Amino acid sequence: MADRFFWPCWFVAAALAGIVAGFMLSHALILGRFLDWMLATATPGLLAQTYPVFRGGAGRAGLDAYYAVGGLQVLSGLAFLVVALAARRHRGAAAIAAVCGAAWVVVHYASGFAALEASVLRSTTEVTREVRDRFLAWNAPIHFFHAATLAAALVALLSVPL
Repeated sequence: MADRFFWPCWFVAAALAGIVAGFMLSHALILGRFLDWMLATATPGLLAQTYPVFRGGAGRAGLDAYYAVGGLQVLSGLAFLVVALAARRHRGAAAIAAVCGAAWVVVHYASGFAALEASVLRSTTEVTREVRDRFLAWNAPIHFFHAATLAAALVALLSVPL
């Protein structure tokens, strides 16, 4: 029975790993840099005045979809691992994909960056210099790390011969 679900699980896991890797890379290269610029060099308090309004209004649906796709990516990698173990096929690649596919979430929260990011992006007042500097130092590197772990998950999935 596990053989029946092997390829559909593989396809979903590979597709979502690629999509979320793209999300993270685009954040590290474009959106994150824009947020950094708004926080560091734009009119003082501009990010605090604009981003929470965006997040609470027009941006809410986009953020919900972003979080849903990210969650589905982690779940699909774990589901593929379960199916691969049950089918006794490509277990190593599935394990690498599942671990790497979940690592970005673990690192995001365990490092404390998620809380830091929330404090900066949800703040309606200007953040302290210390918080701003920590956010600016971590924002791009952590999102590049997320993109790299997701790319590793994708490579592991794509190493499974069709």
